[in-house]
Amino acid sequence: MSEIRLSDIDLNLLYVFQVLIEELNVTKAATRLSVSQPAVSRSLSRLRDVFDDPLFIRTSHGLSATSKTMSLAPLLADTLKGLESLIQPSEFNPKTSKRRFTLSTTDFGTLTVLPKILDQFRHEAPDAILDVKSWNEDMVTELDQSSIDVAVAVLSKEPPAAIRAMRLKSDQMVCLARKNHSDIQGVLTLDSYLKASHVQVVLGRREYFAVDRELDKMGHKRHVSVHLPNFVPAARVVMGSDLLLTVPRLFAEDMVETVSEIVLHELPFITREFDYSMIWHERFQHDAAHVWFRGLLRQAFLDASI
Repeated sequence: MSEIRLSDIDLNLLYVFQVLIEELNVTKAATRLSVSQPAVSRSLSRLRDVFDDPLFIRTSHGLSATSKTMSLAPLLADTLKGLESLIQPSEFNPKTSKRRFTLSTTDFGTLTVLPKILDQFRHEAPDAILDVKSWNEDMVTELDQSSIDVAVAVLSKEPPAAIRAMRLKSDQMVCLARKNHSDIQGVLTLDSYLKASHVQVVLGRREYFAVDRELDKMGHKRHVSVHLPNFVPAARVVMGSDLLLTVPRLFAEDMVETVSEIVLHELPFITREFDYSMIWHERFQHDAAHVWFRGLLRQAFLDASI
């Protein structure tokens, strides 16, 4: 018998083989398969060539399986079940899942988003693990390498073709200052903003910021005296100094709700809105667990309080 490769075989023959084993009757098998009796007979002939065995012997009561068929039957059933599992959509039961979900975001994202999803995450998936990693500029590489599942960030450019992105919410910049700031009498003016020194949150390698572009257009420049890598420490610096901190409104509103020593001021000039996006790799587009996790994040941003 010459060697037979899987690519040489019509896999539908295996299903016909399974039905014949179960029915032991060509006519009944044809009815169940919704094909003609001659079609089943032709398939049986091809199966005999593949396995180099009669497979079934005709009797007065129908078909009788050969010893070869009886030995193949358990393996055939398992193989077909495996193939069906392969092509069926994967199921995900959060109640029993022990999957680890990795989210990449800033400390601002952690402060703002995490409280919105944590209770539901733990309630729906009590044995799953949520791993939050600090955002960095290599998030596309991390997504490509499956080091993270989802990133929540502001996209500065169009992502690569393999990266999916969903807009979650728009935001704009505002200013945080300590209460009773010596140079701010009620409303923050442009003169007060320019006179003050500033603390700037620097994410990644960026050295030029949107607020500075707007000031440049007006012929102004601010003085940044402190650079920090995270939002929360920067807000703490503002609490004990006359430094100003320009940050997204979502973060600012969260801080003033929890820290009474800080006041939110509208910027004395117009800045462009920007969008927060949820970003993931297309390989997980239809992954049931991934879809569930993305749904939690999307719902958090749909919440009117965020």
